[in-house]
Amino acid sequence: MVSFAAPRPRPAPLTFGHPIISGIGGVGFEQGLRLDPSNANRLYTSVPGALSSDTSWIWHSLDGGKTFKWVIGATPLEGKVTTCFGGGDTETGVDSAGHLYFADLTLANFSTSRSDDRGATFTCSNTGVPDAVVDRQWYAFDGDPTNGGSIYLVNDEIGPGGPVCGNSLVNNVLVMYRSPVNGAGATAGIVFGPRNTITADLSCDEGIMGNDEVSPVATTLGQPDGNGGFATLASPVKHIFVIHDDAALHQIQIGRCFPVAFGPPVPNVSDPSGLNCTNILVAELGATGVKTGANFPTMAIDKAGNLYAVWEQAPINDSGQVTGDTVLKYSFSTDQGNTWAAPIQINTSGSPVGTLHNNVFAWAVAGDDGRVDIAWYGTPGVAPNPSNGPDSCTACDWSLWMVQTLNGHAATPTFTAPILASEHFIHRGSMFTLIGGQNGDRTLGDFLQMRMGPNGEAEIGYADSNNIDEPFAPHGMFVRQNGGNGLLVASSPVSISGLAPFNAVSDPSHDGKYEVNGLSSANMPQLDITNSSVSLLTTAPCSSAAPCYQMVMQLNNLSLAPTIAQDPDPDLVWLTQWFVPSTTDPNGGRNFFVYAESFNGGALQCFVGENAAQAVGGGVTLTYPGATQLPAANCLSTTGPNGTITIDVPLSNVNEPGAIDNRLHEVTASTMTLQQPANTVPSIFGIGGSLFNLIDVAQGYTFDPTVHGRR
Repeated sequence: MVSFAAPRPRPAPLTFGHPIISGIGGVGFEQGLRLDPSNANRLYTSVPGALSSDTSWIWHSLDGGKTFKWVIGATPLEGKVTTCFGGGDTETGVDSAGHLYFADLTLANFSTSRSDDRGATFTCSNTGVPDAVVDRQWYAFDGDPTNGGSIYLVNDEIGPGGPVCGNSLVNNVLVMYRSPVNGAGATAGIVFGPRNTITADLSCDEGIMGNDEVSPVATTLGQPDGNGGFATLASPVKHIFVIHDDAALHQIQIGRCFPVAFGPPVPNVSDPSGLNCTNILVAELGATGVKTGANFPTMAIDKAGNLYAVWEQAPINDSGQVTGDTVLKYSFSTDQGNTWAAPIQINTSGSPVGTLHNNVFAWAVAGDDGRVDIAWYGTPGVAPNPSNGPDSCTACDWSLWMVQTLNGHAATPTFTAPILASEHFIHRGSMFTLIGGQNGDRTLGDFLQMRMGPNGEAEIGYADSNNIDEPFAPHGMFVRQNGGNGLLVASSPVSISGLAPFNAVSDPSHDGKYEVNGLSSANMPQLDITNSSVSLLTTAPCSSAAPCYQMVMQLNNLSLAPTIAQDPDPDLVWLTQWFVPSTTDPNGGRNFFVYAESFNGGALQCFVGENAAQAVGGGVTLTYPGATQLPAANCLSTTGPNGTITIDVPLSNVNEPGAIDNRLHEVTASTMTLQQPANTVPSIFGIGGSLFNLIDVAQGYTFDPTVHGRR
């Protein structure tokens, strides 16, 4: 009798939920993302405004990324979160106990902050590090820094590197700081110790650094012993790694540090910085003919302590011009970074849109042994040859992609084909990279971020610039994996319901609150969304010849009166917005909206328009000023418990030539309060509008006219 093994089930394909607008206010320029290890449903995003605006933003989600608002400590209307200076590069972090940390760049220094109440209040310092003229910071955590753990801050010092490194002048030095100093938990994340130089002063070893990560595996690996080996520590410690490239952009290197006592410089024992560090070569790309830098290299560490490195590189000619595709390269180490596998190129030929020829802003995350996700922006577009590569890809459509490997340190790691995570392209035009000489469109910033969720799923913060203000006001976006293999064996395959609703969505009641300056009001029932839906209407006041989108918002208890005792702003807005990506729009598409508005309890009026931006210092924040008022018959309300606002907007008012499909993407209902009507400052070529407070927001969904009812 012959027996046969049962066939192994094929793994479910990787899938993502609908993208979510995480930044209804502010902008989405290089949005950071952090998950709270103490609460699976809480996560934070952050974005810089501008140094001249002295404003950066932090959002939180309390429902696993379905909805986002500014943290409670934000100021009204503008959203600044701390009293310290800022507006430059931002970095957030959350320790194992749920403390929230924030670093905001001022160039002269970092303003460093910690919140012990999840963003309601912050303690901050304008001089977080004992240093000056600093740039681009990243955090890594070991436990709870307020109670015996540590936070590690890496950044570049501008200028003390080699004065001339190839074509690069006045170069950087890579440094790491540790907090708290000598266990002073009250100052954790606010005051950092002296620097430890991972790359030497006057050297050419630092271009820009990527993320830093703490290994979950403690070892006794110490400093180099001078004989080709390494000292053995008395007790195992967790090492901190930071990946970077060199000033000439021809090498990938990694810094490896570990904590020692704060004290005199005794290798493997103590140091004024509380750290010992060494620097290791990951890959020599070649002195000529190739270049990295699109933009930060990235690394991840799995639960077994294996290291993974990812970077972009492109071929160049003798003049430094790019002569081919910008590709993703990958390597790994199974011995704490001492040695690295020969780099391999990640195959991007199997995407739904064909080969991705230009690939930038990669970010990696790892889970269980050998399981790694890599996300990035990629396009099938081909840049001219020779050119500035991604920075010359002026007619390219970029999307958010992800690949996954489950055997990341095998002799030949295997990856999935690229998976479209953003549902549609998110940017039209070029990118801004070091490979391209920083000659492109910088609207998306310099990076995106991905984290591993509680089920091993990928969670990604990114930006979408498909709107009238494409050059300077992208939306912050978030998307979460809902199916397929995850990074944790115990919870794989991932299966998360409720992340891809169509045509309608419900929203929890009692969360319509005015939350500013550390205070959260009682629920305002007239602004408390309980349901949002879109349908196609061909009856009066519309018709088959002139159809409408009927947009219905249900409220907890609708009235038109402001709640002045809780919120001083008299203008109430009930708004629904959506994206229409377009293959012909030079901006990539449009962000339409409709809203109903009542000023100080007056009669309801309804408007249709598209997003705009209003200045905040030298930066901008997104606004939503109506352009066309709708007739009274298209603007109806039913007050009282479970009251509704129904807006019938003619399709002719929101038509976008070249739309990629007949869907409305990222449909998002929200309520707002303002000091004045939303279109008091009319939009002129995308500039205008009024600042607002976001009161409630419902989960985003997709309207598909071929789907009947909700799904």
